[in-house]
Amino acid sequence: MTEVKGGVFNPMAYDALLELATRIGGRYVSWVDQAPTDAAGRHWTYAHIEMQRQVRQVDPNDAEAIEAKRAELRELWATMPAQAPVMAA
Repeated sequence: MTEVKGGVFNPMAYDALLELATRIGGRYVSWVDQAPTDAAGRHWTYAHIEMQRQVRQVDPNDAEAIEAKRAELRELWATMPAQAPVMAA
């Protein structure tokens, strides 16, 4: 699915990417709050930071890059449980 229609770029696609990243970021923050150990909390904090870094690297004028990252984040969101996954010791 592309956000380019009739050769005109839709800037809302980038906004949708940022909204999805915000939703995922909220889940990571929730997982940090649920973390049973400091190490687990740091793990989810770093995962959140890395996701944000990757989103910031997407060119807001590149429809293909935006759609690729949105697809990746939609898949991530679909697999994220509400409760933090248990980390192996």
